Amino acid sequence: MAANKNTVPGDKSALVPSGMRMGTPALTTRGFNEQDFVRVAQLFDESVKIAVDIKGDLKSRKLKDFLATLPDEKANEDIFALRQEVVEFATGFPTVGY
Repeated sequence: MAANKNTVPGDKSALVPSGMRMGTPALTTRGFNEQDFVRVAQLFDESVKIAVDIKGDLKSRKLKDFLATLPDEKANEDIFALRQEVVEFATGFPTVGY
């Protein structure tokens, strides 16, 4: 899936956008259907919730400040569990040409 940051109404700066644009052609090529996209949205939502929890009371919105507080993947059970879910889900959709 291709994804990039985009501004949304209410953003104060294009340098710190709060929107996400997801491109889906690669997923439909791999055989995703409507229910699979619902699952992708659920996984994405879970990742945002984990990030919000990790961010906690951090005052800065800068990526470098967030990354400095980010724990190691294996030290955070939520990140590790989500990664496992994504891997299990994605392996059901082989990459075209392989």
